[in-house]
Amino acid sequence: MRGLARGLDIPRGVKSPTFALHLPHPGRLLLHHLDLYRIGDPRELPELGLEEILAGDGVSVVEWGDRLGDLAPPGAVRVYLEETGPTSRRLVVRGPAAAVARLARAVGAAPGEGLGEG
Repeated sequence: MRGLARGLDIPRGVKSPTFALHLPHPGRLLLHHLDLYRIGDPRELPELGLEEILAGDGVSVVEWGDRLGDLAPPGAVRVYLEETGPTSRRLVVRGPAAAVARLARAVGAAPGEGLGEG
């Protein structure tokens, strides 16, 4: 998250919005940081205005994004951490092929390095 914030020229550090659910961070693009950990039922989400946030300008990062249910945008890029050992993890990126390929090029990753469509 910090690297993304730096890339968006956000001057202050970013923290997890665990208690607020949503923290906006202005920068070159507005970064919406959402944490859905405390959401137990996706039917609660429309009341929170997340559709407007996700469809609006800027970049949205959603922790516990699986809780978005049907509100997840169809072109969303999903990033997962897979455990590869007791103290190691691998970053796996899934989404539309073109978006994943752009991201892979941007970070200098070769195909098969945890980036994949689907």
